[in-house]
Amino acid sequence: MSYFIVFVVFFTTLFAGGSKEGLAYINSLRTHAGLIPFHTNSILTKTAKSHAKYLIRNQKMGHFQKKGKSAYSGKTPSQRATHFGYASSIVMENISINTRNQKHAIDNLFSAIYHRFTFLNLISNQIGMSHSITKKRTKVKSAYVYNLGSSKLSTLCKRNFTLKSGRYYMKDVCKKSNKMIPLSLFDAKKEEIQRKNAKIILYPYQGQKNIWPAFYNESPDPLPRYKVSGFPISVQCNPAYYKKVQLKSFRLYDETTGKEIKKTKILHAKNDPHHLIKKLDFALMPLARLSFSHTYRAVFKAKADGVSIKKSWKFSTTVPKEKLYRIAKNHSTINVRSGSTILVYIVPNNRRDIITSYSTKAGLKAIFMDRNTLKITIPKQRLSSHLKITFSNKKSLTLKINP
Repeated sequence: MSYFIVFVVFFTTLFAGGSKEGLAYINSLRTHAGLIPFHTNSILTKTAKSHAKYLIRNQKMGHFQKKGKSAYSGKTPSQRATHFGYASSIVMENISINTRNQKHAIDNLFSAIYHRFTFLNLISNQIGMSHSITKKRTKVKSAYVYNLGSSKLSTLCKRNFTLKSGRYYMKDVCKKSNKMIPLSLFDAKKEEIQRKNAKIILYPYQGQKNIWPAFYNESPDPLPRYKVSGFPISVQCNPAYYKKVQLKSFRLYDETTGKEIKKTKILHAKNDPHHLIKKLDFALMPLARLSFSHTYRAVFKAKADGVSIKKSWKFSTTVPKEKLYRIAKNHSTINVRSGSTILVYIVPNNRRDIITSYSTKAGLKAIFMDRNTLKITIPKQRLSSHLKITFSNKKSLTLKINP
């Protein structure tokens, strides 16, 4: 009886700091959340393309490049952008490694709280995106890169200013690092963009559907003790409209069961272990996966500049197209039809219980949808009526195949 082992090494690590379809998808998420859309910038696109190529050629992950390596174009995102001619050095970057396609890359980045805040930032209105893929058997198979910038700040960097006594100036914000920009004008241009966005940004947005219920990894990691947790919920208060926001409560309810999700962690500027969350941003991190096909309600209460505010909104998780099997026991048997496709969710026993590989007979096709969920296609022709799958966490599943 022949077996083969599939080793699935996940490098969907996301490091915080394209196509028309990708741009449309990002802009759809932004506009539904209350933000202005991005416009494509050719220089930022060159920047993203260059870094994606660098990551694949050198089999690297992250924002930094090393001089002397193939496809080197600058150590940091800012240096790469100004190298290609971008006027401002204020450039943000999101990267997704080894995700299946453009949409999957964007969804992964939105599930990771620091990267989500990058995509939902209030001062960017330009984007460049690109990706690089290799068919070789390598560790880094795909790299999706997104660079964000501001046309308003770039325009400032193209102007010349006469230095005047008694005024404050900024430097290190333009391609020419010693160029001095009036601080008051810099702040005014930032606020000009901010005021085009909603006063409060919610994500998932009101009524959003098809939210994948899990979150796994991000670098840096907002939940270092957890390898698997639930999809984060976030609130951003626009600094163009609010100066001080005091959080009162942030809660999540499962509308399908009527119960509150009590095991959560609230992240904000004061307790964020990596000091990346801004003072007017808040994130509710469910400490366990959410459920498929459920509706959730988030309730946020705060006092903003002395005035009480409350936001209550709903969103729904993914409803699988395939028949879903929820496997909680160490050894389970399910009845399936030959030639069918099913979704198997292996319930984690604890916050670190993930699957990295599986072993089974030849002929079965499986795709990891996440580290606890597999889409399995049952072979039409089979050697026996029973097919056993053993997972890396020592759980096993027997498929009893019916014609």
